[in-house]
Amino acid sequence: MPTFEYSAYGAQGQFAQGRIDAASHELASQLLWAQGLTPFQMNSVRVDAIRWWQCDLFSSRRTSLRQLASFTREFATLMSAEIPLDDALRILCDQAISESMKRSAKDLRGHVLNGLALSEAMQNQAKLFSPDYLSMVRAGELGGNISGALDEVAELLERRAEITARIRSALIYPAMLLALAGVAIGVIVGVLVPNVAGIFEGSGRPLPTMLGLAMALNARWPEIALLVAAAGVAAACATWWTWNRPDTRRIVERALLRLPILGPLVLDQETARFARVLGTLLKAGVPLLAASISARGVVRNGHMRYGLDHAIDALREGAALHHALQTEACLPALALRMISVGEEAGKLGTMLLRVAVTFEQKTQRTAERFMTILTPLITMAMACVIGGLVMAVVDAVMSVNELAVR
Repeated sequence: MPTFEYSAYGAQGQFAQGRIDAASHELASQLLWAQGLTPFQMNSVRVDAIRWWQCDLFSSRRTSLRQLASFTREFATLMSAEIPLDDALRILCDQAISESMKRSAKDLRGHVLNGLALSEAMQNQAKLFSPDYLSMVRAGELGGNISGALDEVAELLERRAEITARIRSALIYPAMLLALAGVAIGVIVGVLVPNVAGIFEGSGRPLPTMLGLAMALNARWPEIALLVAAAGVAAACATWWTWNRPDTRRIVERALLRLPILGPLVLDQETARFARVLGTLLKAGVPLLAASISARGVVRNGHMRYGLDHAIDALREGAALHHALQTEACLPALALRMISVGEEAGKLGTMLLRVAVTFEQKTQRTAERFMTILTPLITMAMACVIGGLVMAVVDAVMSVNELAVR
């Protein structure tokens, strides 16, 4: 269906701007009139107006986590200064640090001027604004404190951006190490080993085992590359099939939680996300059952979502939150104890936010520890592979020297 970009005036003279899908220009005008808007400018948006080199897959037009955090921080500052919502979005549109954020702010402003709440407008951009972002903004709207909710979201995004930046920085050295190791192995297998193997073939002596394996690898690398590509395609198809079957996906995600290092990392991250959204909603005055349903939506692990569904059913039957979570959900014991204390003290919302901070910090420490361990592991693995090849070549050269002496 064609998309039209319009500029219009409302019933009270306010300016409105945005996009609308309609079969024709006339039908788009009729839809705007039905919404109480008087259009004075309307242009068709061509689907092919954005070329392939301008798409959001490329970094120049994508919205990074740090850009979204900066946008949210500026938004919170403008709202705390009691600037009207549409004016704040207009300022953000004018001062956007990227083209994608400018388009986003412009689209948000158009929907807000059309009467949508901020969270509803953000819901139309689900690729940019995550479920926990939307839930916290919705909680701010319910509590009449959008600036505070945006400030919390900005802090959360800044912490995530910091963790992501640290992980990327820590991955630079292992990536360079793997690349150099690949070059070294290619030189040894493709250049050095064939030259040494020729001496053995001329003397009639059999090749050492390691040199024989290297020569076989050199001779059959097209078949090996094809086999690796086929295995990659099969793995991708299996992943897609698993991902689109809820029951199978839940089994895989349950197994993921049991892995030694990655499992606790995922569990802590999901716990922090659930606790932050639930605590923010409760502090905004949202009932526990409704807040739990909304917070459940931000959990990405299917096995944890399945347990939270049963916990929500227990809440409907009148169970306390910590009893329901302890029986049905697989949250960490520390989180359950803190929730129990908060519930008994009548400060559940505050305690949930403390749970979120605790497990966010724990997630950051675990990620840093994992990256610290990963670098020496990769170094030792590459040293063993390259060292084994070098030792095989040296052993072969020594055998050739013995042959020459005899």
